[in-house]
Amino acid sequence: MSYDLIIAGAGPSGLTAAMTAAREGLSVLLVETKEHITRQTRPCCSMWLLEPGFHDEGWTFKDTTICFHRNDFSIPYTGGVVDLYRSVRLSAGGHTLVMGKKLSPIGKVINKQQLLEDLIANVEKGRVTIRSRTTCLGVDESPTGVRVLLRHQGQEEWVKGNYLLAADGVDSRIVESMGLNKKRKVIIRTPIMHYYFADVHIPYEDAWVQLTGDGFNGVSGTMLHKPDSNGDRDVYEIGAVPPAKSGMGVKEALERLISHPMVKEWLHGARLIKKTGCRWTLWTPIAEPARGRVIIVGDAASFQEVENQGAIMCGFQAARAVAAAEKGEDGFNRYNTFWKKSFEFNDPEILKATWKTFIFGHLGNDNLDYLYSLSEGNMLDGYVNHFTCGGVIFDFVTSQLPRIERERPELAEKIKQFEHFSIDKNIIGEIKTA
Repeated sequence: MSYDLIIAGAGPSGLTAAMTAAREGLSVLLVETKEHITRQTRPCCSMWLLEPGFHDEGWTFKDTTICFHRNDFSIPYTGGVVDLYRSVRLSAGGHTLVMGKKLSPIGKVINKQQLLEDLIANVEKGRVTIRSRTTCLGVDESPTGVRVLLRHQGQEEWVKGNYLLAADGVDSRIVESMGLNKKRKVIIRTPIMHYYFADVHIPYEDAWVQLTGDGFNGVSGTMLHKPDSNGDRDVYEIGAVPPAKSGMGVKEALERLISHPMVKEWLHGARLIKKTGCRWTLWTPIAEPARGRVIIVGDAASFQEVENQGAIMCGFQAARAVAAAEKGEDGFNRYNTFWKKSFEFNDPEILKATWKTFIFGHLGNDNLDYLYSLSEGNMLDGYVNHFTCGGVIFDFVTSQLPRIERERPELAEKIKQFEHFSIDKNIIGEIKTA
């Protein structure tokens, strides 16, 4: 059987694409490697960022839908949310650097599994054939269509379609098979693991908490409040990052983090309810993801990730692009224009500014503790957005340079050198862990 559209990957982008394509009247084959499509097995903060203009979009959460204003569509969502009003960076010495808005949330944390369940319920209503436990290994293109190589329970077969959407995630098999990774650079690649605890008591329940430096038993980490679900309350997703070149395993890093006295106190009486893990990769992005008869959708073409909200936008626009192409219109060019306009990492200057949040981690615990103490009692005006928060922090630190030059001249010189930071000269690449 031949399909109008084959979609590899049933995450938020693939499910949204399938739902949209079916509404456009296309016959769709949706394949997914996982057996249970809605089960969340990878670490995912599931933050919905609310900075105006983020991804060139704006959103409204209603009772059972999320509305996308500029792209002019909506998706079903019946899950809970946690409103975030601030981000809190803690040093091992107990000082904090706080960023946020006083009167409005800067982000929401959603229940990703419920998001996937709501999306697939709508997909199942359309002209969509769904095949789980099926992996797309590669694609052959011709002027008239595609042949897609699928593997299911050890058996391989070729399936024909008019177009293919590669929505199979950051380390996409399709992107690799097409040779598109040859011109990309791996900025960071490392395994990660997250624990989920219920019944956690923390003084920052309205915040994304980042435990910075490596003073938390030799590691850094994050904690994020998740929506209540399945009878579990006060749920937090916790991740830890071992120092580069330490050789420390991700499990050891997590165990070190949760045994730190500050974190251990917050977890007193808490229950470990879930573990997730994956290989986390930061690539340089693909500039034009729509080409020939294939569109590389969402995370598969991105720098780090496009967030759940960006993935949904990509799925919607990719399906619309294919529907337009089926009518003889130039939908692929429109998709590339959407991609370049919507995602900040396509601008080299914005990408450069993004790294300002990373480079503070190279200052040492004592210097971080000192810098955070300068902001104590104040809240920096900013959002939970890795493309802009580094600039907010850097502007604050720059405003304190006269004092820093008096009190810590060596630190002041390091900060001045940040302006000359180059991604190309500081690519970390593969991080080996135990």
